[in-house]
Amino acid sequence: MSTTVRSTTARSTTVSYSWLPKRETPSNANWRSALCGVSLHSHTSVSKECVGILFEHGARNPLIAWVLDREKRRYRTRFGKELDFGRAYWTSPVTPHEAHTLEAKQIRVSLGMHPLVSLTDHDDIEANQLLQLIDGKEDIPVSTEWSVPYEDTFFHFGIHNLPKDSADEFHHAMQVFRKDPAPQALHALLAELHAIPDLLIVLNHPLWDEAGLGQQHHEAALHRLLDFTREYLDALELNGLRTWKENQRVLRLAEQRNLPAVSGGDRHGLEPNALLNVTNAPTFSEFVGELRDGHSHVVLMPQYREHRNMRCFQTAWDMIREHPDHPYGQVTCLHRTYFIQESGEHTSIASLFPNGTPSLLKKVLWAVQLLESPKLRPALRMALSDGEGLPS
Repeated sequence: MSTTVRSTTARSTTVSYSWLPKRETPSNANWRSALCGVSLHSHTSVSKECVGILFEHGARNPLIAWVLDREKRRYRTRFGKELDFGRAYWTSPVTPHEAHTLEAKQIRVSLGMHPLVSLTDHDDIEANQLLQLIDGKEDIPVSTEWSVPYEDTFFHFGIHNLPKDSADEFHHAMQVFRKDPAPQALHALLAELHAIPDLLIVLNHPLWDEAGLGQQHHEAALHRLLDFTREYLDALELNGLRTWKENQRVLRLAEQRNLPAVSGGDRHGLEPNALLNVTNAPTFSEFVGELRDGHSHVVLMPQYREHRNMRCFQTAWDMIREHPDHPYGQVTCLHRTYFIQESGEHTSIASLFPNGTPSLLKKVLWAVQLLESPKLRPALRMALSDGEGLPS
């Protein structure tokens, strides 16, 4: 079990590095005696993930990028149009039960604490509701990652601990907003959500220009969003799949906006969340109260020291490799990847290719499996290094 820590503080946020030798300082000396570890923002097989993001991660490796570029050129020559990854999506091989178990196990084993786990699939609450049916005694909040169109871009809000008796109604209202976004409707819905005492509203990975508009453009929109919604936000997220350099900027932004920063792992594969919170609150609702009071203690787990690109590559490999014991029978990635037809029907790639794996995917699988070899791991790590630096 790794020990504490050196800490930095931004407003009411303390950040501890779990892998450092224990150093007795007032801000962090007792964090390992906390009652609970909290895992926020992780995804399950319910989430729909754009295939383009998967290929974007893979294309950071020159070999995979070369294979993809060649196949896209061939597709353009053969069909006279671009290969549209936007009409395909993949789902995580990790089921809701497996995702909750994965997160809870890390907290129990690595931190020796009671786990509080909030799963947040994209614009869906099914995973949490399924888990509540399995074991209604667990402190399992109904949560989601809400995609919010804003101006000419979009942001993601972590909405944690929806009331069980009205979760479906709130979820429906959030999806109605997505289809017909209007600033006053956003303001009204956030106000209604924030009026619920036990509910947590987090702006996830706020500095990530996910829409690709340009960082300056994105941050200008972000500040306008914060001006518009600040009174209803409980925290900004430090994201386990963003660089430490970016997360340090989020800490500064949280301080400027007089908000705490809270952890969010953003796990999609088999690696548990790299950022966690610790708390003496015994329930998730009481943890929400602690955050609303402005207190947050984030712990960086050892896997966060690995280069981000390397970890994203591992997530991509978790997705495309075979899972022979998959509980839903989705052994290959063809069973977990879907294509949206012109009619709007969602069809599994496996049903579109009954004679086996398509040529492009075979080549990608071959390249990724080759790179996954332990002998090539040091070279791959060097090739994928982003130069952003890690906590030291």
